[in-house]
Amino acid sequence: MGEIAVERRTVEWVSNPRDPESALSWQLERVGSAAWQEWSLKFQRMAFGYAQDSGWHDPTDALSWLDHHALLHEGAVPRGALVWYQAADRIRVACSLGSGQVVGPLPTGQVGVAELSALSTDYVWSDAHFPFAH
Repeated sequence: MGEIAVERRTVEWVSNPRDPESALSWQLERVGSAAWQEWSLKFQRMAFGYAQDSGWHDPTDALSWLDHHALLHEGAVPRGALVWYQAADRIRVACSLGSGQVVGPLPTGQVGVAELSALSTDYVWSDAHFPFAH
C-alpha cells in the first residue's frame, strides 16, 4: 500500500464583516424562526455578515476542510466561536454564547438557545472563519 501525501496550506485570515458580538445579536433576534431549518451553516455565515455562499457544500464539508487545515479545537468553547456537533445523524453548526450555551438553528427546526451538552457530547469548535465567503 502506498503513502498518501497531504499538503497543509496556510490559510489567510480575513476579518468577518460582523464581529462576534454583532453576530450573536443578529442570531438572538431570530430566536423562534423556523426559516433556517437545515441551514445551520448558511445561518452562521449570514450572522457574521456574509451575503454570498461560503464555498462549502454543507457543515460536513466545512468541518472536513477545517480539520484538514488544523483549525479545530476541543474543550471549553469561547463566546463567539463556531461549535460543530453531531445531532440527528448529521453535522450541524451553532455559535457559542459562552458558559456551555449555543445559538443557531437547532435540530428541533427553530433558531434557539440550547445547552450544548443537551444537543451533543460529540463536538469541536473553531474560530468563526469563512475563508471563501464574500
